Amino acid sequence: MSPIQTISSSPELDKFYENTFYFSYSSINKLLFSPRLFFNHYILKQREDSTDAHLVSGRVLHCLLLEEEKFNEHFILMPGTFPSDNNRAVIDHVFYNHYVPMNNDTITLDDFQTEILTQLTVVNLHQALKTDQQRIEKLITESSKEYFNFLKAKENKTVVDQKTLDACKVSVECLRANKDVVQLLQLENPNAEGIKVLNEQYLTTEPYTYKFGFKGYVDNVVIDYNSKTLFINDLKTTGKNLQDFPESVEYYQYWIQAVMYQQLAWYNYLKDLPDLSEWKIAITFIVIDKYNQIYPFQVSGESLALWRDRFEKEVLTKVQYHYDSKDYTLPYELALGNVML
Repeated sequence: MSPIQTISSSPELDKFYENTFYFSYSSINKLLFSPRLFFNHYILKQREDSTDAHLVSGRVLHCLLLEEEKFNEHFILMPGTFPSDNNRAVIDHVFYNHYVPMNNDTITLDDFQTEILTQLTVVNLHQALKTDQQRIEKLITESSKEYFNFLKAKENKTVVDQKTLDACKVSVECLRANKDVVQLLQLENPNAEGIKVLNEQYLTTEPYTYKFGFKGYVDNVVIDYNSKTLFINDLKTTGKNLQDFPESVEYYQYWIQAVMYQQLAWYNYLKDLPDLSEWKIAITFIVIDKYNQIYPFQVSGESLALWRDRFEKEVLTKVQYHYDSKDYTLPYELALGNVML
């Protein structure tokens, strides 16, 4: 890896500052943990996005519970069987180097026999067979055709295996059977009078105090015009014991997320209301663990006020320093030279 660049003449840095940056919960966490990682990810675009199984499972669970009709837009089920590694490598080559440039969905694997034979020669695969027809039959199997069609359908979708999908469906059933969850998310009566339900909302706030803005996806927003309450519900999965979630709030800094949710909701839904002073915001983390135990952890007003003060005094001070100074070499305290042993 090349040495980190932080000078204002860096082309990547100049391009980054051409437009307003919107901080998310994850990008703030990355910046606080390691400014260098933030620099590499968001400025140099050297991204190492995780596809860990638990992250995929969490996304599937969210989709099945809140936007089941969009599942096929975001996910694709892994084929039951795959061709051998060597055959798959040939199919991958043919797909990405010949099929993709043609951009014709009607073409099948059988239409690339010439290209397949050429690639088989290049990688010296199945060359012990006597005829080209035998080589083609060795590669173009039902499993290979299924895999090729899978590549065609995949595009930018996330791949999900059957075991993960089945487990998520069980979890969704448990969530839908929980009366507190149904009430919070308004799953049974989303169109009740005086109630507005919004799922998977992408929200932003424009810069006002700082040079940067904020953004985030909110799982579920329920606007209750009757009680003048805006409910923000965030679904969390955890591999730990359910009763240990309060510790996770600090460890994973979910409290930052809660503060950002409050600000995003206020900015997008409440700030222009004539009776703004009469409205309140209620935030709940709906947590489900690996045993499908469920509990809605509601954030008290006292905790939210403390977190908001901490966010403004601690988090935003550090974020503003790095963003305004364009210094992404070391974490805030070390960058200021305030740490001694």
